[in-house]
Amino acid sequence: MEQERKTLIADAAISLLGSVGARGLTHRAVDAQARIPTGSTSFYCRSRLDLLRLALQRHAELDLADLALDAERMQDAQWSTHHLLDLLEHRIDDWLSAPKRGRLVARFELFLLASREPELAAILDAHRAHFLQVALAALQRAGVAHAEAVAPLLVMAIDGLLLDRVREHGHARPATRHRDLLQRVIEG
Repeated sequence: MEQERKTLIADAAISLLGSVGARGLTHRAVDAQARIPTGSTSFYCRSRLDLLRLALQRHAELDLADLALDAERMQDAQWSTHHLLDLLEHRIDDWLSAPKRGRLVARFELFLLASREPELAAILDAHRAHFLQVALAALQRAGVAHAEAVAPLLVMAIDGLLLDRVREHGHARPATRHRDLLQRVIEG
């Protein structure tokens, strides 16, 4: 029950970060968003930092779950650069889709908050290391040369592309532009 309540609180915090930004993230707002009794968020998260920590952990869980599904889909597939690019395009399109766009906006809010809060930065660094390992494994499986050097560039390129698309407010952009950018990063 306690873990379910924390997940509900974290999901509500992510939703608020994605819709109204960090300024709108208060304990009361989370209570209202989660439709739980007033004071519930304060019971589980005594401070704003506790709430942000919980939201950041949950956000990473959700992103890693998406990546795990991608890995399952590709488990039996023949891996090549072409297949990796297909997978990356799918992941980017999924994160930019209407149901997940708010979560994507919340990601960048959390990045900015972590730039001013060392404890959040440390959590983000640990998650980032895991994302780099996932990228490295995918690049190695696809037979990409110098995968160790390419993995951080790929993660940065995807983050930059996603941030740019969020800034555009979802205006359509040809998928070929995503693919071209990603291909240049992967192939050097």
